[in-house]
Amino acid sequence: MISRKHFEHVCAFAQQYGIPFTPADYKLICAHTQHRILPPHTVLMEQGKVVNALYFLNRGIARLYRMEKGVDHTLGIVSNNYFLSTPLYLQSGQLSTCALESLTEIDVLMWDKASALSLKQAIPRMYNMELAIMDRLLNWLQSNQIDAICMTAEERYKKMMDTQPEVIQQVPLKYVASLFAIHQDSLSRIRKTWSRNNAKSAHEDRLP
Repeated sequence: MISRKHFEHVCAFAQQYGIPFTPADYKLICAHTQHRILPPHTVLMEQGKVVNALYFLNRGIARLYRMEKGVDHTLGIVSNNYFLSTPLYLQSGQLSTCALESLTEIDVLMWDKASALSLKQAIPRMYNMELAIMDRLLNWLQSNQIDAICMTAEERYKKMMDTQPEVIQQVPLKYVASLFAIHQDSLSRIRKTWSRNNAKSAHEDRLP
């Protein structure tokens, strides 16, 4: 049986939405869950293909992206404890419009289609869990869209430094530049300016 520690983050997610699970539920969920440590650049979901699994990210960084006319567009970078892929695609058999890959080593919980459907049939609260996953995904997509429309690249970089510094520290800049829809050279200039301003502020703070 998978250790309970691997479920800490997903249980916290459920609690945020007021979804309780009994010890019997937990035992059944464990029996249908796989735990995986996957290397960087593992493709979790392929564009234009059926989605075969639902993942929950315990640790690491992943990105959602789309290939369009030969160009790789990063749509989002996830470094928090989120579900990756969606129950909707998993259950409907609909072809995915984008792809998902790990950017670092990732620690994930995984459910294939048969396991997800079995849990949904056996535990009525899984319907609420599914709604919670879709709600979180919608909020994430809306936030990304608002940032892309309303914020400059400089503002988005500052926000990422405040909320996802691990992305800046661990992910190749080309993916961050793609997310911001700017050239990598432009991102390098933003980073230099941001670092210079931070150093200046730190120096001024030390002055008597």
